[in-house]
Formats: sequence, structure tokens, C-alpha cells
Amino acid sequence: MILTVWDGLAAARLAGLYAAAASPRWRARQRHAEAVEFDLAVLLARNCTVATGLAIPARLPGAAVAWPVERADAAVAAVVSFCGTAEAVLRRAGELTPVWEDSLLGPVALARWLADCWTGRHTGGCPLRLPVPPPPWWR
Repeated sequence: MILTVWDGLAAARLAGLYAAAASPRWRARQRHAEAVEFDLAVLLARNCTVATGLAIPARLPGAAVAWPVERADAAVAAVVSFCGTAEAVLRRAGELTPVWEDSLLGPVALARWLADCWTGRHTGGCPLRLPVPPPPWWR
């Protein structure tokens, strides 16, 4: 289950990067979301008992084609939807463990916070400061 959330986060991150490139509105929100995405990935990586799935994109590919604003808006709606699903899946993963894993409470909260970043309910936050070297899954 956690690996599925990981792969969804990778797709959500890429969709958010495209949206940010298409519109100043989404660019501002993506700056708030970026640190949350990274923190969520760190916590998920700690909880994955197998190797992580897809790489989390650090930036758009060099050959990326700009999206129209309508497509960017739809991408953000999909990211927010993913966040709700991720929150539910992570809660369920915690329920399925013999003893509730406190380590899953952080990812549950971060999934909600990520949605709040994209919907504009959370507009503060710190810029992402990557560790040196960055984790191998952040590409």
C-alpha cells in the first residue's frame, strides 16, 4: 500500500511541476507544496520495506512542453484528489498493522497538508532545502 502512495506522489509531483510552469498561481502554490512533497517522500521511504518505486522528479525534464492553463488546472485537481486517496490509504495501512504505527501518522498529516498547499488553504512554509547529497530517489 505504501509503495502505491509513493508512486502516486511521484506522479503528483510531476503534475505539480507542469502546473507551476503553466501558471503563476500554481507556481506560488508549488513552492509551498515542494517541501511537503519532500518530507512526505522521506517518511514514506522510511516505511517502505522494499525499495522505493518511481523516482520523485526534482524538476521538469529538459524537453518538457508547456501545458495550457486548463490542463494545469486539471492536473492540480488530480493532485488534490490523490492527496485524499493517499490519506485514506495510509490510515488503512496503519489500521492493518497489529499495533498502530505512529510512523504512519506523519505521512497521513502530510498528505492533508499537501492538499492544503495546492488548494490555497496553506500558504506559508519554508522553501525546500535539500540535504547534500540529495537522496537517490529525488531526481
